[in-house]
Parts: sequence; structure tokens; C-alpha cells
Amino acid sequence: MSDNKKIEQDEEEEVQYLDPTVNKVPNYEASELAFLLTQEKLQPLHKDALEKLMALVEEEEMAPYYKYLCEEYVPQGVLTFDGSLFDKLSEKNQTKVTELKKRITEIEENDEGELERAQAWITLGEYYAQIGDRVNAQETLEKALEKAISTGAKIDVMLTITRLGFFYNDQLFVKEKLAQTNAMIEKGGDWERRNRYKTYKGIHCLAVRDFKEAANLLVDSLATFTSVELTSYENIATYASVAGLFALERTDLKSKVVDSPELLSLINTTPALQSISSLTISLYTSDYASYFPFLLETYDKVLLPSKYLNSHADYFVREMRRKVYAQLLESYKTLSLKSMASAFGVSVEFLDKDLGKFIPNRQLNCVIDRVNGIVETNRPDNKNAQYSLLVKQGDGLLTKLQKYGAAVRLTGSDRL
Repeated sequence: MSDNKKIEQDEEEEVQYLDPTVNKVPNYEASELAFLLTQEKLQPLHKDALEKLMALVEEEEMAPYYKYLCEEYVPQGVLTFDGSLFDKLSEKNQTKVTELKKRITEIEENDEGELERAQAWITLGEYYAQIGDRVNAQETLEKALEKAISTGAKIDVMLTITRLGFFYNDQLFVKEKLAQTNAMIEKGGDWERRNRYKTYKGIHCLAVRDFKEAANLLVDSLATFTSVELTSYENIATYASVAGLFALERTDLKSKVVDSPELLSLINTTPALQSISSLTISLYTSDYASYFPFLLETYDKVLLPSKYLNSHADYFVREMRRKVYAQLLESYKTLSLKSMASAFGVSVEFLDKDLGKFIPNRQLNCVIDRVNGIVETNRPDNKNAQYSLLVKQGDGLLTKLQKYGAAVRLTGSDRL
């Protein structure tokens, strides 16, 4: 082979390595199905979820993950340990790992090159991740990270390590790895990797109940989504809708969620998105009669089955009740409890009790006059609020000026 052809081949191999195909490891579908099995409230979904999960366990040769599920994660009785299946999968794992380690040894002994060495370590690490061997996957991928020669390759490896945290829903781990990934991206991440990071960060924010930041990131991700190794586009659309409904103001909700072409294109084929979209439209159009039924539907079909949203389900429902009460009360100085209850299709007793959860801590600016059966709004006066802000800012400015004057006197600069 001529020197020129050898150089061209090396360049092609480097380009291929710098922009590799992102493998779906670990398989997020297995994690989501396993989560359903841990939820007693979702028992009607267990049979189908178990069948799909076991099919994935066999297909992906997930012996370590299968053992973890049976011993630590899924409640006893829901999933029964099959020793023969475990032994069969373990044998396949051992054969594959031996083969991949042999390949690493050959590359290092023959000094085949840094790119080949790094890729061999990545392949081994990804196989550990695929079968659910978290400890070996992390250790091996961290070794691969040391051997990777480009910033882009390092980012890809770090995102794979981060997916281990998502797979086990370990958000503290995810937070740590995302911070490291962001530091790498700032040094030279390309457009695609920045978009992938945005999606990862958005899901993490959703999982830790930072709905405002999640809405900003996930809504933006809709038009540029490529992170199919982390979740599906349908899931991202649903997550963006949930976060957007919770955090966005009315005008942004209209432009970014209600009229989003990406979301509209998926509504007919995505049941979870249908539920959250119906809830969003009922809030935006002030269709209060259908709001609570759609809120309950969202709770059952969107929040509870999601491993990222399940723990926030009650909080989300509570805050969405507060949000819709505040929206209705904005239009009135006083409103009878009876007419307000009628608008939502609930009893006066329920509404009275529910409003009482938000009024004492001023989450709703109103008071209940039970004698006359009315709700009186007491929104803060805008002029008073502006005046208070002006006084506060003025005090801050005077304090800074006084400190500056004192510093000048100490240095003697006032005598110049």
C-alpha cells in the first residue's frame, strides 16, 4: 500500500471513530419495563411488561441485570429467578467478554494504534453496559475514557457512562457525570453532541423536579432530537409537554406546546401525549369542566408509569390544581364557592377543603368567606409592589456608594 493511500485510510478511520454510531446501551426499554413491575398500582400492566422484559433480557444476554432484578429490584413474587436461564446467559457473557479481552490484548501486543486500542476498550465497556454489569461497565468505560484521543470521543464515552445512571435512575450519579460532560463540551463539543447533552440534561432536570429548566431544554430538543440511545422521541415529546404545562406562562405554552408542529405530529400515535395534550388544551382554553378528568387521566397514564415522573406525580397534580384555581380567580374580584365548584364539576365541600391547602401559605391570593359562601381575591397591588422594589434597590445602591466612599477615603484617593 502506498504512503498516500495509507494516510487516506488512517484519516477515514479517524473520522469514523470520532463520529461513531451511538449504541443503545444499556437498553433503556428494559429499565422502563422493570420499573413498571415495581409499582403495585400498575398491576394491570405487569403481565405484558414482564413478557417484554424477559424477551429483552434474553436478547441482550443480560445475566447480571436479571440477577439484580430478581434479588434487589423487583418485589418477590412478581419475577421468579430461573437458574437455568441465568446460567445460559452467564455462559454467553463469559464467552463474549473473553473474546473482547483477547482482542484488546492482541491490539496492545501488536501496537495497532491508539484509535483501535480505545475502540476495543469502548466495545468491552459497552458490552458490560448492555448486559447490566454496572460496576465493570463503569470501570471499563473510564479506562476507555483515558485512552480516547479526541474530545468528541471522550464526550461519547462520558455520555455512555451517564446512561448507566439513567438506566438505574441514579440521579446523583447522573448529575455528577453531566457536569463532567459539560466541561468537555465547553472545550470542543460539536453541534450534535451539544444537542444530545441538552436532552440528557433535560431528562435529569425532569427527574429531580426542576420542571422550569426541564421545559426550556426539552421543548428546544424537540426539533433537534437524536438521543435515541437514551429514550424515544415519543417519550421526549411527552416529557416536554409535562414540563411545559407545569412551568411555561400562557403565551409560551401556546407557541411552544399547544401549537408545536413536533407535538401535533405525534398526538394521534402516542396515547400518553394525547392525555397531557388534552389537559394542556383544557387549561389554555379555560375548559374547566374537563380539566380535572384530564388531570386524573394524566396521573394514571402519564405520571405513574414513568420512572422519571412517578415520584413527582402527587406534587404535579397538586400544583396543577393550584395553577388552574389561580387562573380562574384572576378574572374575578369575588366568586361564589358554588359557581366555582360548578365550573370544575366538584362539590363545594371538596373545593373549600382544597382551596384551604393553598391559601395559608399564600400560594393563592384569596380568602374564603364561608358565611357568605364566596371567595375574595386579594391580589397584591402592582404599584405598591413596584414602589417596594424601588425602595429596596435604592437602599442597595446607597449601601454600595457608602462602601465605595469609605474605600476611597482609606486609600487617600480623595486627596488627589
